[in-house]
Amino acid sequence: MAAELTESHGFLKINSQKIFLLGSILTSFGILLVTVGGSWDITNHLLSKPETFFSPPHALMYTGVAISLIGVIFSFIGWRNLENLKDFYSLAFKIKLIGIGLLTGAGPFDFIWHSNFGLDGLLSPPHFTLITGMFFCSVGGMIGISRYLKRKNFDSVLSYLTILAILPVWLSGSGIISSLSLPFSSTDFFEFNPDPLFAFVVASLAYPCIISFSLSMAFRLSKFRFGMMTILGGLFLLIYSTTAIIPNLALFDSILFYSLNLIPFVLADVILRLNRSKLSLIFTGALLGSIFYMVYYPYVMYTFNEVLLGKLVSPSLIYFVYFEIIESVMIFTIIPAIVVGIIAFLMSGKIAKKILAEN
Repeated sequence: MAAELTESHGFLKINSQKIFLLGSILTSFGILLVTVGGSWDITNHLLSKPETFFSPPHALMYTGVAISLIGVIFSFIGWRNLENLKDFYSLAFKIKLIGIGLLTGAGPFDFIWHSNFGLDGLLSPPHFTLITGMFFCSVGGMIGISRYLKRKNFDSVLSYLTILAILPVWLSGSGIISSLSLPFSSTDFFEFNPDPLFAFVVASLAYPCIISFSLSMAFRLSKFRFGMMTILGGLFLLIYSTTAIIPNLALFDSILFYSLNLIPFVLADVILRLNRSKLSLIFTGALLGSIFYMVYYPYVMYTFNEVLLGKLVSPSLIYFVYFEIIESVMIFTIIPAIVVGIIAFLMSGKIAKKILAEN
């Protein structure tokens, strides 16, 4: 009888971990859909496309929120039966709980805001609540998936879940940075556009940081698996190109230019495959930080245009203004971007260790 009871508890513990993993996967996947829908929605706004509540970008976002909510519910079901592993997974669950609270609360908040003030900008309080909730949910999902992989000794097939774990963090983090730096928040009732100089500094430092940090985490949380940075970077480029470039016919011809951003990601993978010395890590961080202006094409142009040119840029002129200021942007930002890229790449090692720590 005692043996059967022990076996039953072990079975429950194993399945509870799998249920928690499923919850983390659903949470991360849901946020991925929300970020894709959000980027698509921004493009539609810039192109002045007619918008309805049931537009495809909105439908994608609401579907993502629903999937994330289901994911958090599964996470709770798994977590409550984890017994002695509760502490190991509790951080992931608590962060997801905060995130889903913000995420679901943002919906009614947004409805009330629209009812009183009409259309809102990118940095409106309900939108920032939504983006913050997305970020918390994605971080919780990343920690949950990564800790499960740690328990399974980074199984060769399961380790690719690291991509799903980190991609929503990168995208939702980029959303926060964009909210604080893009001049898309001026409405009839409120002027939420960030100060141009503040936005310039935020974009110059935060974009390089999140690129370098995200790719480094993919490298470290997969236990240095070759190809992870290339896959993660490639998926980011694919999402950005399909939601921010392809819908704007004036930018369609620049897809080949944008796809060249894959080269630094492949190069980073190859460098660290051959040598993982501190010098290689520093060079990789510098490389990844330095390419932020290209990776965040086309919308990053709006931030730097505010300070460098101050032009009124229509969607059809984005390409031309982007290249008009590229030299000036590089002069002002290349050194800070490299420094921040190095710091983020090195510091991510400590964060990855804390995520995977048993205690």
